[in-house]
Amino acid sequence: MISGYQNKLASLIRLGILLAICACFTLKSEANPQYRVTILVDESYPPYTYLSNGELKGIYVDLVKQAAQLIDDKYLVELHPVPWKRGVSALQDGEAFALMPPYKHIKRRPFIWPYSVPLLEEVVVAFCNQGFSLKKIDSEDTTAHPINVGLNAGYMILDDGLRQAYQQSKIRLWENKDTFSNVMKLAKNRIDCYVNDRLSTLLGLRNLKRIHPELDLSQIKEDRVVLKRTAHIGYVKDALDRYPYKHDFIEKMDEALQAVLANQAIELGEQ
Repeated sequence: MISGYQNKLASLIRLGILLAICACFTLKSEANPQYRVTILVDESYPPYTYLSNGELKGIYVDLVKQAAQLIDDKYLVELHPVPWKRGVSALQDGEAFALMPPYKHIKRRPFIWPYSVPLLEEVVVAFCNQGFSLKKIDSEDTTAHPINVGLNAGYMILDDGLRQAYQQSKIRLWENKDTFSNVMKLAKNRIDCYVNDRLSTLLGLRNLKRIHPELDLSQIKEDRVVLKRTAHIGYVKDALDRYPYKHDFIEKMDEALQAVLANQAIELGEQ
């Protein structure tokens, strides 16, 4: 009798252990994301995306990380810092899935499609040294002494007037590595004007003053607004054979981004 109970008990224990193991595997498979998704990120675009002591930081980085947490049941999102031009080339060559944070240049970059919902609207402005201005570049003839305009490498952010001025040799364009390189050249009069996002440029000037207090930045002034653009996550066009989850990921990431942005708007409204 006791032996029969012991056999039943042993069987129940074995069954319980088996069910527990099955439950563990089920929970683990449900908790583990199905896909690992890598988004390339500009490593030198403060305050939006930048490296600090080897860690990727910035306004857009925080935003996408928060959104990624809302879809981590299916997708493990990894942000990988790269130089901007290398990131653009990776998408152009079909070697990467996504890049952050491009503006929409549908004709100029046909290899990027679609774009995410807007992360933020950026205001692109020109900062110029004293004695130089791009305000009246349409009507002034500067071909004898073209204005030297700095840009971040890979960021051709000119309005129609500045593009025409370039074609007419009224301005010369100089692509430099990043914001800090450009503001350094602006401060040392190696370029006359610099076109970039306002917030990024102001932060670059502040950092330059902190690192090189001997430099006189008083001659550098904001000259004019060039354009306003929204920043996005840009995805490689087509490539469904390599990224079969593409459409589903974009839909879920857009929903997550909108949720995070809406929550931030509510928090700002309550302050």
